[in-house]
Amino acid sequence: MNIDKSLKQEDERLFKQRLQRVHAITGIIFSLFMYIALFFGIFAILLPFIQNWEKPSRHYKMPDITKIDYNSLIEPILEDPNYPKINPITITLPGNMQDPSLKISTDFVEPLTINPNTNEIFIDDEKISNLAMFLNHMHYGKPLGEFGLYIFGFMAVGVLFLVIGGVLLILKIKYKNNSNTKVGLFSKYHRKIFIWTFAPFIIITLTGAMFNLGLKNSGFMTHIVSKGEASHHAQIAYPYLFPKPTMSTLNNEKTKMLPISELIIKAREIAPEVDYQKIKIINYGDSSALFILEGYNPYMPFLNGISNKPHVVLSGVDGKLIYQEKVLDRHWSAIFLDMILFLHFLFGVDIFTRLVIVILMLFSTFALGFGVLLYLEKNSRKFPKEIPIYQGFGKLSLAVMIGVIPATGLLFVLQWLLPFDMENRVLIQKGLFATLWIATLTYSFYKLNSYKTAKEFLYLGGILFLLSPIIHFINSGFSPINLYLNEMYTILSVDIGLFIFGLILLFVAYKLPTTKEKIQEFWIKRGVK
Repeated sequence: MNIDKSLKQEDERLFKQRLQRVHAITGIIFSLFMYIALFFGIFAILLPFIQNWEKPSRHYKMPDITKIDYNSLIEPILEDPNYPKINPITITLPGNMQDPSLKISTDFVEPLTINPNTNEIFIDDEKISNLAMFLNHMHYGKPLGEFGLYIFGFMAVGVLFLVIGGVLLILKIKYKNNSNTKVGLFSKYHRKIFIWTFAPFIIITLTGAMFNLGLKNSGFMTHIVSKGEASHHAQIAYPYLFPKPTMSTLNNEKTKMLPISELIIKAREIAPEVDYQKIKIINYGDSSALFILEGYNPYMPFLNGISNKPHVVLSGVDGKLIYQEKVLDRHWSAIFLDMILFLHFLFGVDIFTRLVIVILMLFSTFALGFGVLLYLEKNSRKFPKEIPIYQGFGKLSLAVMIGVIPATGLLFVLQWLLPFDMENRVLIQKGLFATLWIATLTYSFYKLNSYKTAKEFLYLGGILFLLSPIIHFINSGFSPINLYLNEMYTILSVDIGLFIFGLILLFVAYKLPTTKEKIQEFWIKRGVK
């Protein structure tokens, strides 16, 4: 019996040991990619706010959608004989994605963007500025093309196993929260933060894997399910997920349209819970005209927003209700898709919820960072105690995890430093970002003291993030007071966020020790022997 018990204990010990090794190896393999996904994911969550901050054409007050004279704006465009009258004509209302502009679009022509406060029609500046979208693309590896999508997709799958393995380790091994060494401290906070963030980790990685790998490789399954009739999932799914808008037969009877502002008011009376974002017009100017007003129901956030859009269909002549579709009226597939999309993209949520998610992602980033530090500290024992140094993977980690901060700060500085009429502006901006990031890698291997290098990167990042709102104030012509008085709170919030982030980086850099003696003193003051 004692022999059996000993064998069982030995098997248990070996299992725990192997589990720890698998967890460590998996973590090291995927840590850097996961860190990049999390770091840029923070900016992706704030995408609507950064999109308006980066564009000079969006620097004006958010208008009240019920007080806009839509007919004076729309009629001259629609009466232009050169403007194609193709159903539907889509009007994107101010407030969609925090955008204060009004957009009119249809097939075969460039969308027209209008400042509702001045009635000025201007060319959108998406081609000369795409900072927010670039940060979002970095979040899932799109700048690396198909290779990047697959790499980040497999990373998401690997992290799923990492998270599951971490849960098993915590359950199987009764860790003691030992803080008497740096290794013990890193291990302690790695576990504690992970406990609070593993649920968001699973949600983010699972949905991320689905988007990067599932959708990219759905052609084979689609072919099988459709018995060879379709080769892309959109051919089967899109009729359910994105049905064509309701059409009506053209009567060829020219009729005056009811003002759109009145139609919005009527729609709000019918469905007051919906935040209306778009209007799709069918047969404008005809007695058969229909206005489809669609939007987002914030009271049912998990079930609508992208494919499932609650809407009302009104007569363009008298505003009579033709049809209404609520959140739960759609096919279950559309509701399920929006639930998945909401969990990853946070479509339609308010700024408070976005900030909560940002904080959770920051904690997740810290958990990942502490895990890497734990590995590096264990391996640093191979080197002289007199020199605080990481080699190989440690230098690479330093450049990727810390070096990316000043490189990203440079992106924000260049956004308002480079002239908007500069040729190849976007390419130059991205090129300088990549150059600085690669330079941090070279510098990391050049400098012996890893702690000092990290300190320098943090200082540089802090300065750049502090400069970005200042440069914005100067070159945009809008001071913080002007932004506040003109109620441009979305833009002002980005400036404040960048400035605070810069101060935090400078504070961390100031506190970070660079010598072995000071490092030891630093940890002793915080209760670490």
